[in-house]
Amino acid sequence: MKNQLLPEGFRDSLPELATKENKVNSTFIKLMQKNGFLLVKPPLLEFESSLFFLLDDNEEANSFRVLDPISQKMMGIRSDITVQIARISCGSLIELPRPLKLCYSGEVLRVNNNSLNLSRQATQIGSEIIGIDQNECENEIISLMIESLKLLKIKKFFISFTMPTLVPAIVKDFKLSKSDLEFVKSKYNNKNSEGLEKISNQLKTISNVLIDCVGDATLNLKKLRTIKFTKNIKNEIQSFIKITSRIIKDFPNLEIFIDPLEIDESNYHTGIAFKVFSANLKELFSGGNYRVSNESCIGFSGFTESLLSESLITKSLIKKILVPKYTDSELKKNLQKKGFFTFQAIKKFNKQQIKIEAIKQDCNYYFFDNVIYKVK
Repeated sequence: MKNQLLPEGFRDSLPELATKENKVNSTFIKLMQKNGFLLVKPPLLEFESSLFFLLDDNEEANSFRVLDPISQKMMGIRSDITVQIARISCGSLIELPRPLKLCYSGEVLRVNNNSLNLSRQATQIGSEIIGIDQNECENEIISLMIESLKLLKIKKFFISFTMPTLVPAIVKDFKLSKSDLEFVKSKYNNKNSEGLEKISNQLKTISNVLIDCVGDATLNLKKLRTIKFTKNIKNEIQSFIKITSRIIKDFPNLEIFIDPLEIDESNYHTGIAFKVFSANLKELFSGGNYRVSNESCIGFSGFTESLLSESLITKSLIKKILVPKYTDSELKKNLQKKGFFTFQAIKKFNKQQIKIEAIKQDCNYYFFDNVIYKVK
């Protein structure tokens, strides 16, 4: 067949990969549901007005658009399910009691991929808690992240906490112009304070201190406690110290870092934000506090592709067993209850033939005369 090439950043998930991806997704969703989260499934497309209300211009520009032939209105294909959960929580589910706990799994599409993820289509999984007191549910969210990573057999990981509210506080305290703000952001992205004295010597001094506090949380929180900051920066620093100190205490075995100067690309976080990385520095989950219709929320999400690349759960995932042609349906059900994927032969085989066929069909086991044999 000609013209089988797919667009850049898109691929088929063939049987083995698709099965592994489904295992990651189902493991995550089952955990969330066991912890009281309700599963929701938003549509892939929405009208632009509802899809982009929480996104910044960059994320909006990274979304595919199509013209709806029925309404003649422009529609967007989601690039982030989080914003859809926000819409649902303050719309269809506005009457449900708070806190409202929702989880999800679905495909997202992006016009441009990033340097860390070559795919333009990915499966996003996540959980959100809507309608909470500010800084109330961080521990629950982090506990769920840790438990999900353990279930996925990702053994080594660490978490980095950031302060999305710090830059707005700096803007207030130093009355930064738009051009000054962009200059400060560029410096913070590179962890460099050179040139900030042109705006304010005090800003450069504070920036140097914050740059020096990037790294191990326990060590650097002690530094932050000893430094004098301007009014609004001080308030944000104190809140950040309070939350992260509590998390350090509650999760003594978790490796925790802080980066006060990381620029928040989402532009909708209103409190603490965080990212979880593997030992190979692959981003596994990200999340934080945000607000929707005057409700405080917190959540996290990740992408199946990244989780799968670090997970050991798939090494012994599929137990495929080849069964004879006329195997009773009840017998197949019993094998399936034991965790086997049953593949029925299409011809009648003797013991040696069914073994050969099992190898041919890439089965781990075969069934003959009421005995399970492992393919060696």
